[in-house]
Amino acid sequence: MVSEARLVVPDESYHESFLAALHEFQEAGEDLEVRMPEVAEPAAFHDWLEHLRWAGLVGAAPSVRDRTPHRIYWWVEAGRFLGRARLNLRLTPELTEFGGHIGYDIRPTARGRGHATALLRAVLDTAREAGLDRALLTCAPDNHASKRVIERNGGVLADISQAGRLRYWCPTS
Repeated sequence: MVSEARLVVPDESYHESFLAALHEFQEAGEDLEVRMPEVAEPAAFHDWLEHLRWAGLVGAAPSVRDRTPHRIYWWVEAGRFLGRARLNLRLTPELTEFGGHIGYDIRPTARGRGHATALLRAVLDTAREAGLDRALLTCAPDNHASKRVIERNGGVLADISQAGRLRYWCPTS
């Protein structure tokens, strides 16, 4: 049940829970683009969160993907980190092919309970507040769970990108 889960801005109070989730992702062979040693200590975690905020505000970071203004949100319940989402406020050519406006992850032990669907719904509301009438989402053709999440949120398949990703448009209202 996701009734208590909510969208929050990344916060230091979720440090231990984030580390536990990071361990789950790594055990599942999934890459969150951050390594345990980089964020294990509270001061390093603080610095990493500050970097996330700065990169999102200015749209300037080492990776091409981060060169657009964006916001990072976490999905939490009862003080526990369950997942994360990224809302890109503009599309670059790269994001149009692979990534879209919104990307999301749910930690392995929280999957299958509707969290991804609820998380995406919440981020679509935030996208509307940011001025987007619709949002582009992409997923791998064999990611049936992600396809269901997008379609449950009104996503309509538009095409397949040159990168081989399914591209969906979702209304934000």
